[in-house]
Amino acid sequence: MRVLVLSHTYLRRFNQRKWEAFADLSPGHAAMLVVPNGWSDPHFGHVEPETPAHPRVRLLVARALFRGHGTLTFHIHPRLALAARRFRPEVVLVEQEPHSLLALQGRWLARLLPGCPPFAFFAWGGPPNCRRALPLRILERGALRAARAAFAGNQAACDQLRAAGFGHPIHRIPQVGVDLPDRPDLTRRQVRRELGLSGVVLGFAGRLIPEKGVLDLAEALAGLGHLTWTFPVIGRGPLAEALTLRFRAAALHDRLRLVNDADHQRVGVLLTALDVLVLPSYATADWAEQFGHVLIEAMAAGCPVVGTDSGEIPHVIGDAGIVVPERDVGKLRAAVRQVIEDPTLRARLAARGRMRVERHFTHPVIARRLAECLERVRTRPAKP
Repeated sequence: MRVLVLSHTYLRRFNQRKWEAFADLSPGHAAMLVVPNGWSDPHFGHVEPETPAHPRVRLLVARALFRGHGTLTFHIHPRLALAARRFRPEVVLVEQEPHSLLALQGRWLARLLPGCPPFAFFAWGGPPNCRRALPLRILERGALRAARAAFAGNQAACDQLRAAGFGHPIHRIPQVGVDLPDRPDLTRRQVRRELGLSGVVLGFAGRLIPEKGVLDLAEALAGLGHLTWTFPVIGRGPLAEALTLRFRAAALHDRLRLVNDADHQRVGVLLTALDVLVLPSYATADWAEQFGHVLIEAMAAGCPVVGTDSGEIPHVIGDAGIVVPERDVGKLRAAVRQVIEDPTLRARLAARGRMRVERHFTHPVIARRLAECLERVRTRPAKP
């Protein structure tokens, strides 16, 4: 099966691994990834295109209008239509919301190609009760009518698509997965020495913004100063100074390690040093945790996880970690205390997490599920 994919997600090699695993499933599987000529990531800064390593995964870099803005991004390439015709895709997949200009471009391409291959899109959904502007609602209605199927990264997206009247199949599947580290124990010792980490290492990785709950976590840790732990924070954002001040006020500034210069590959290395990863996100009027990819990265590295019941977090963790109510500092403190004091619990959760990733979240597993779903899309009649 040959798939034409439009998405900024596949600028980087670690995400292209999904399509390389897809191509490995069969000699007839191939993908053409159409990506913009750069992207502004709020966590990792500017991202440049990287070349796939697999011979049946091609990268077409296009000039992008409004790059960095998912809804308005539009790819411009003088040979895009010609390259797509030569590639002869059997499915056109846009990994962007149905109300985006990229979804409009994808369905136009599908109509122009010989045989009119089916069009599908990937959605994360939006905030509850979100009322979009009229032009975006028009774009969404057009995409929902044209699509033969949808892929959803979380349950919220499934619910919103059904509420919008989408009648074709919706396949709930993670957008990208992870690779399993080979020897996390060796990397763990190196990183701990490098950052001066001691005791039980509790970590956070993500943007330092209010809705990620990092100040709630700081408040929870302030009540555990009598225990032996250190707290590396991997990420950057406007709350870095407030976080530092909170630890100084609690006379715990020597426990905090701010790591604000890590790219994605470095984040994966740092996660191997943690005894526990905590993701204490909470929903706001216009945001909820869509997935929490750092959770599966941590579980793949053999790190137990603690998260809140915000958005998709409890569905990602399953029975492989501890889930507490969002914004409940008392219960968050109790959960963190439990994992600090009980090494047997940490070992049990680490084993469950690694097993959960092996079963559901590696690139080969996701690629296999994706291939099965795309085959149904390819052979499904046009009418719902």
